[in-house]
Amino acid sequence: MGMGRGYKLILILLSLLLLSGCTSSSWNATGKIVPPVYKTSPLEGKWAVVRNISAEEHPDETNLTVEGSIAQFAREFALLGGYIWNNPSYKIKRVNSTDYLMTRYVAPDNYLSMNSEVDVVTIFSRAKFLGDFIKIDDTSVIAFIQNKVLLLEKISDAADSLLPAGYTHAGEADSGSDRDASGAFIGIKIPSGNGYRYETLWIAADNKKIRPLLVRNNIFFPRISGFWELQVKDVPDNEPMEIVAHNVAMKDPITQKVSGEGQQRPGKNKTIAIDYIGNDYVAIESVVTDTGSLKILPVDKLSSPTSIKIVDLLGARGQVAYQDAKEQTLRSLHGEGVAVDEVLDEENLGLTRKKGHWYLLGRLNYSAGGEPRVRDFNINFIPPGNLVLYDTLHLSWRSIKDRVPNALDAFTSPNKDIAIIETKNKLYIYAISGDQLESLPLGEIELGRGETVIMVEWATGFYVDDWERTFLAHEARVAGSRFSTRS
Repeated sequence: MGMGRGYKLILILLSLLLLSGCTSSSWNATGKIVPPVYKTSPLEGKWAVVRNISAEEHPDETNLTVEGSIAQFAREFALLGGYIWNNPSYKIKRVNSTDYLMTRYVAPDNYLSMNSEVDVVTIFSRAKFLGDFIKIDDTSVIAFIQNKVLLLEKISDAADSLLPAGYTHAGEADSGSDRDASGAFIGIKIPSGNGYRYETLWIAADNKKIRPLLVRNNIFFPRISGFWELQVKDVPDNEPMEIVAHNVAMKDPITQKVSGEGQQRPGKNKTIAIDYIGNDYVAIESVVTDTGSLKILPVDKLSSPTSIKIVDLLGARGQVAYQDAKEQTLRSLHGEGVAVDEVLDEENLGLTRKKGHWYLLGRLNYSAGGEPRVRDFNINFIPPGNLVLYDTLHLSWRSIKDRVPNALDAFTSPNKDIAIIETKNKLYIYAISGDQLESLPLGEIELGRGETVIMVEWATGFYVDDWERTFLAHEARVAGSRFSTRS
């Protein structure tokens, strides 16, 4: 009897543990962390800007920059700089105060205890990053909004109302107004010496009227944590090339080194070519003389010695598609009479661009007759959304070729109002009417020999002005004679 009662007691305790886990667990059925649902905003209330504590001055990018400006937060909305975002999402993370603030434009000992544990609240609206708020205490926060660092103090525990009156821009931030405004960061790969250099163009249009073209060196791109810069640095011979990626709001970028490990040989040239850059991943080709490997690397872990595993990036079905294509490539080589000594790389994955879409590309590194060789192959699998977020072509390829017969590639805005058409030596900006390009381009940009597009990141509506101001605040300049518009 004692053993029976003990056994029943164990079953009851296990049941209680399971039930309590079901009600409070932050994990879903697939084992991924699910953000908690807050009944009130973690920043609930009305806040006043006490001081701008940015270490460096930038052109004003928000109205929330002067003392006395007001920010308000509720579960249903967030009000920042005169704009209202409906139904924002809030995420909280626990960080070390010194580690966090030392990467920002503010000294930690002025506002927080050294090496203390603090909460950082991050606000998003429709996956758009709005800002980070580090809590000093219940009534004071440090806000990181675009390139500003602001000290805020709470003046009320409750926001005024669902949609506070008196804000002329209320609802513009995410209501779809200014729908005909579209802009894009265009990443360009440019042959230079034995390698490449990179530029970012800003192309924007309001109601199909083109704005001045802006340009800066290196790749400037948006992420959910803000705007980032990526560059490939020149290094002395026999040193690994360096890819540097950092949040432009952080004062001390961390250098990440990426090289063609296992392939470097004395007297052989080496280079790294960026083939694609997205919000979270970079596709690179690591080249030694005339052979090289393909890698896809997380932006946050460029220093990792290995590329991300295909099964982790594409899932089980994607891995099967990759293996099938690789085996077919090996059979093709054997059918051609090529005696393959050995396959040198287990996984070799990249991205290539063709006729308006990104495609997964595999590469077989092998040796034949003692010499290293490569063979590229297509993978019959659509790149997942975590790798390529937006890849929609709103026009048929035939209609594009009818208007621009020498078109090699095309990109269309989410608003369906403008298209960017790439040829061998130009980028054309066209307005879209219905399901076709208008008869004449709005503008055109000269491309040098071998220059190609490796990134297109679109902004629409409110975000067009926001992105353009931020770009200008970070070394962008008006492009010169390479750009012409229709008068």
